[in-house]
Amino acid sequence: MRAPRLWSRRPREERGAAALEFALVLIPLLMILGGIVNFGVAFGQQLALDNAVRQAARAAVVDAGGDVVAIAVTEFDNSALAATDTPTITFPGAISTCEDSDFGQSLTVAGDVTTEFLFPWMLPGLPDEIDIHSEAEFQCEYS
Repeated sequence: MRAPRLWSRRPREERGAAALEFALVLIPLLMILGGIVNFGVAFGQQLALDNAVRQAARAAVVDAGGDVVAIAVTEFDNSALAATDTPTITFPGAISTCEDSDFGQSLTVAGDVTTEFLFPWMLPGLPDEIDIHSEAEFQCEYS
């Protein structure tokens, strides 16, 4: 004769407890996962903007013979992850090219872009987009 297995069956009150616990944990888990993806996309766009501004500043310093703003925009568009906006490129310093500049004078290029998140936040009050800023400064070394 076999002994009854009392521990193998759950009482009726515990049915569905695992599904309920999973449902309660799933929402915060999805929010964390969405936050990681949003941060990764924003970080990738920050790196793309840094690179684009640096390439534009370098082109302006060596006088590559091209439109510096177009170089920056093209560089950003080619490397930005899920880019939805075109960066705004400005020259906050006194010069925009090293041609006819003094030796050692600095050339600064700045870029700004607004990026939207891929996954909207489920909590109220959190932004749907962020502003990214980058600057590059090079020194003019020829006369």
